[in-house]
Amino acid sequence: MPTSHTRPDRPLAGRQFQFISVQDPDDAKDGVKRRLARSHAVAQGLERKRKLQQASGGNFVVRTGKSYRARGPAANPKPSRDRALIPNLLSAQVSAGTLDPFQSLAVDSSRLQALLGNHKARQAPEPVFTFEHEFAFQNFRSVFLTGFLVDPAILSAVMLSFAFAVTGGTIDQECLGYQGQAISHIRKKISSLGEATSESTIGAILLLAGIEARLGMASRVQLHMGAVQQLLQACKAGRVYLTGGIKRAIFWQDLNSSILSGSKRIVDHTTFAELQWTRDSFSPHFFQLPNGFETARPHLLTDKFVQVLQDIQALQCIRDFSRPGDNDVMSMARINNHIASIQSRLVALASPSPVLQSCHLAAYLCSVMLCCKVWCALVIPTHVSSQLLGNLQQSADDPVWDHQPDLLLWTLYIGGSFAPKGILRSGYVELVRSNSDTRFKGLNGSWPGVMGNLKRFIWSEKAFASAAEDFWEETLI
Repeated sequence: MPTSHTRPDRPLAGRQFQFISVQDPDDAKDGVKRRLARSHAVAQGLERKRKLQQASGGNFVVRTGKSYRARGPAANPKPSRDRALIPNLLSAQVSAGTLDPFQSLAVDSSRLQALLGNHKARQAPEPVFTFEHEFAFQNFRSVFLTGFLVDPAILSAVMLSFAFAVTGGTIDQECLGYQGQAISHIRKKISSLGEATSESTIGAILLLAGIEARLGMASRVQLHMGAVQQLLQACKAGRVYLTGGIKRAIFWQDLNSSILSGSKRIVDHTTFAELQWTRDSFSPHFFQLPNGFETARPHLLTDKFVQVLQDIQALQCIRDFSRPGDNDVMSMARINNHIASIQSRLVALASPSPVLQSCHLAAYLCSVMLCCKVWCALVIPTHVSSQLLGNLQQSADDPVWDHQPDLLLWTLYIGGSFAPKGILRSGYVELVRSNSDTRFKGLNGSWPGVMGNLKRFIWSEKAFASAAEDFWEETLI
């Protein structure tokens, strides 16, 4: 008795049949054979439904850079939140029973569901990956290739990051619990080289280091990043393949942790082949030093710093000339590498004076705010802005600023525009006002006049203008 759950008007090609022998009319009434036929029909129906969902694009779709370029941006509109590159499992609407029907997770599935639905948690400031933004790369799956539910170490570390974000950056009992679980699972995995040399183990350690960096725990950060360095060496010796995503995560967590806590870096922009970057030979006019820096170039700016400033100027040109459809995987990766090269070199530059250090910090802040969509909400801009203010206050009476008032104005506006409202921002406002009648002598008058001066340095209408104008208005009150 052949059964087929396909439409009779369709060709036979592709039909799936299951033959059930019928020896006499009574066999057709046999309950077992009828159940077999019915089960097969249901299975075929479900299979066809799955294929229809795939064809419609309504379910999770993996799309590579090659397929994106082949189809073109018009055929690949920006995904909506319902069709993001985040698996449906991460939806805030999923029930705890669906999330963990067999209660097999290493954490409380109800709490996980609540955190996944919390906006603060989904915006957890981590350079390792992002849940909140539909990035073409550096989302969770592109870094780890698997879901985070299958590995207790990474699951506990993710829960720690979520809970830490919800508390606003403080460690409570819930955070301590997840931290302890993550460390325990990591220790078990490290006891086996095969399990230790994996993206999930390295990622869990990176998440721990990220929390510790924000708390200023330099020694703990150093301990965990040292463990990552050992795992990298083990992977290299054992010829273990690591995704480009986890390599980016290592680089950015290492760099950001060194900025926040002062920890020693274990990698730089030349360590991983995936982060290699060189100037575009087809756009040499992008890599020019803005003319505002020229007067300070002979006696204040080093050659290495000038090269970095030229690269930031090129980044600004790319930022201002980009179109909405330009964000494909390859271009985003190249911009990420461009920023990595800039920031890694800036951190490595020697700063013999507070004035030069102020210029370095202002340049770093520019590079962050130009293109780092996810990280603009991180603690990095606030931290750098705070360091910049300290250097400017320390060098307030330095005669170098007497000869470079427009450079001073630019550093004050870059720092003040991206400082959060409160004591930090007020410090910048006070410095602008205290220099208005002396060094600036009208430079901080009308907004068009201020902007005209700022444009002589690194400046982006799209990324800076709105925040800077708000800051200017505060200096007038």
